[in-house]
Amino acid sequence: MSSPQPAERKTRGRPRDPGAERRILDAALEEYGERGWSGFTMDAVARRAGVGKSTVYLRWQDKDSLLIDAVAARTGSIEDVDTGSFHGDLVEVSANLYRHYLDPAGWATLRLAVDAATSPSSLGTVSARLAEQHTAAVLAIVARAIERGEAPRDLPAAPLVLCLYGAVTMQTLTLAGSERQLPEAEIRRRVTELVDFVLAGRT
Repeated sequence: MSSPQPAERKTRGRPRDPGAERRILDAALEEYGERGWSGFTMDAVARRAGVGKSTVYLRWQDKDSLLIDAVAARTGSIEDVDTGSFHGDLVEVSANLYRHYLDPAGWATLRLAVDAATSPSSLGTVSARLAEQHTAAVLAIVARAIERGEAPRDLPAAPLVLCLYGAVTMQTLTLAGSERQLPEAEIRRRVTELVDFVLAGRT
């Protein structure tokens, strides 16, 4: 006679929500974009994401680490370009940045840069890290252009970064309400105009 099979052990608690982390990160960006650093709380993020506070605190120990991860999760693809031409790369990276700034993550990035100047937290570190990340992307584009003979070796890459990123930032800051819902064709028209102007100025 065979021995009885052991009963299946039941797991306690609710099953893990596979979409919770994404909802929390999105909620963090929305909450921060609306309220800034002083009004940004873990509890408010949990309510907006539709999860319990414990779900948030199990993943992030404080609001600094939560916001840093939320911004980083949405900025990784901005500089991922290689069209094969200097002009094309600059247009593409500028368009990526433009779209980013029209997104809640981009708006949070802009607010983060302002708050980092006055907040005694690690926000200053992540703001600097994001700036370095974007600068490195354009430097890589310039290096490829020099190797292809499309740009002189003495091309001032740092001013190029400031011109393009500064212009895109200022343009997006002037948009409000429905103006922030720009069609793709308009975004590309605007950044192409900027890139053409900047490149014309280096000759």
